[in-house]
Amino acid sequence: MMPESWTFQRPWEDFFTVVQWDQRGAGKTFSTANRQPDASMSIDRMQADAEQLIELLKTTYGKKKIFVMGHSWGSVLGLRVAQHHPEWLYAYIGVGQVVNSLRNEAVGYQQTLAQAEAIGNEQAIRELKAIAPYPEADPAKLVPKVYVERKWNAMLGGMWYGKAEDIAGQLRALSPDYTDYTDYDVESARLGELSSPQQLVPELVAVDFDNTTDFKCPVVFFAGMHDRTTPESVVEEYYARIQAPNKQLFKIKRASHYVVTESPGEVLMDLVLHVLPLASDSGP
Repeated sequence: MMPESWTFQRPWEDFFTVVQWDQRGAGKTFSTANRQPDASMSIDRMQADAEQLIELLKTTYGKKKIFVMGHSWGSVLGLRVAQHHPEWLYAYIGVGQVVNSLRNEAVGYQQTLAQAEAIGNEQAIRELKAIAPYPEADPAKLVPKVYVERKWNAMLGGMWYGKAEDIAGQLRALSPDYTDYTDYDVESARLGELSSPQQLVPELVAVDFDNTTDFKCPVVFFAGMHDRTTPESVVEEYYARIQAPNKQLFKIKRASHYVVTESPGEVLMDLVLHVLPLASDSGP
């Protein structure tokens, strides 16, 4: 989310030291790689990258612990880090948390179809029913169907609250972190977002945290009430089952999948009033 972070991050910096990460295959990292997908990318490799970055940050800032926030795909890595190294974290914060990839897709698809039927959008109904059964466990069959589901998910407000399209590209193009350089980086961010997930799809389809319920660090979830990519209902059910030293769930009414950009003030208030104190509770 680095290219879109200008929409919410600056006020956070009054309370937190904020570090963004362009991962392998993303953003300017994809630019420096000449837009070539990294053949070594896997969930394990990306988790190892995240853990290396955390260790660097702890050393750089003289901290035993930090907060880790993961959004959407990042929430897969974040939850894994929380499981493997809870001693590094004041808290893990999941935004648009992935719980079970295939169940997320199934629930989101049904919600998108229901929304299409509720407003009588015949084209959406026709195209969504044409990709049934959805989702497919076979990645080769799933990927083309995902494009159809995501198109209507976005057009019916399940990606951005109150919007009829995915506006991430527009926000990326306005980013001061990117416009200070060249349009090449903006385009690299778009291309990386399209190509890199293709390499991870076989592993992503198998992501399932349903039985990962025991945490040794605090866990915080932010869920957009209109999110149909990582549906709020799936996150809430999972939240009810997890055990953690401290757990909190913030359901944001006027948000879909991009919660921190859609409701930046509400999210910041929750972070400062309810999440930041966890650092004091945990020591330096």
